[in-house]
Amino acid sequence: MKKFISLFLAVLMVFGLFTAVHAEKAPEEYAGTLTIYSPHDADPLNAGVAGFEAKYPNVKVEIVADGTGNLLNRIKAEAAAPEADILWGGGADSLAAYKEYFQSYKPSCIDLIDPSLYDPECLWIGESPLPMVFLVNTDLVAEADIPQSWKDLADPKWEKKIAMADPASSGSAYTQLNTMLMIYGQVEDDYAAGWEFVKGLMNNLVIQSGSSGAHKNVDSGEYPIGITLEKAAVQYDLENGHLKMIYPTDGTSAVPDGIAIVKDCKNLELAQLFVEYALSAECQEAQNKDYGRRPIRSDVTPVGLEPLSSITLMNYNFDYAGANKADIVEKWQDAVVGD
Repeated sequence: MKKFISLFLAVLMVFGLFTAVHAEKAPEEYAGTLTIYSPHDADPLNAGVAGFEAKYPNVKVEIVADGTGNLLNRIKAEAAAPEADILWGGGADSLAAYKEYFQSYKPSCIDLIDPSLYDPECLWIGESPLPMVFLVNTDLVAEADIPQSWKDLADPKWEKKIAMADPASSGSAYTQLNTMLMIYGQVEDDYAAGWEFVKGLMNNLVIQSGSSGAHKNVDSGEYPIGITLEKAAVQYDLENGHLKMIYPTDGTSAVPDGIAIVKDCKNLELAQLFVEYALSAECQEAQNKDYGRRPIRSDVTPVGLEPLSSITLMNYNFDYAGANKADIVEKWQDAVVGD
């Protein structure tokens, strides 16, 4: 009888009909130190980490904050002996360019995320769609002069008046650059017409050292216009203040921030646990309510944001932006020097 049962179980396992059931650990049973690299702004970053640590009281999180480009280069340099467990944040197109340094993990909520918003092998998962917008200081720009399109930004009257971060170090700025290239160019010739548009815009841009400069310096009045993220713009009082947010009428992108587990990281179980938390309805709802970040999950309705269906979205070429990042950044730097 015992032999029969053993044989029966073996057959079930061969045909994939036998699944081991692992008892879920209690939150306090998870312990250790998790290292997160993140380009997120301090407030949503710290709030997300605090929520995770409250849920898992014996897990300590160490944060390394920097720009997306710098963090990705650091992950690459540390590949032989990774220091990071997780990269939380950064445009998915930037993460795609470094996906060889990440490892696959399929979160439990994957069926609630649009397949276009995560890597086919789950090397990165989108965690918040990010429409690109203009932020305008209405104390400095008359209503009739507020730019409505990317093309409007090229008007000579905006010479050295538009703040934008550096695509070489900022993931969001890299997405902004590709958004312009792809709106005005074609992939068949490596977006040549898009590059001509960008070169024509260069004289109007003032490059900021970090992505936050593009919105903070518009708020302070140093510059009248900034190219920034929706999530950054909506943190201001757009109804009663001196700032206005514009979704470009000629199209914009909504590339998601991504989250990825570093290949051969030291704390894989904790890294997977954090991915589950960051993508949970609990965390997604809190990040939306408190910091204006769009949920990635289809079962979490965004509050206080325009529906994506009402925004003119362009077709963003993830594959091209990811595979050609080094060349695109080099062309950008050549354009800056040429300017």
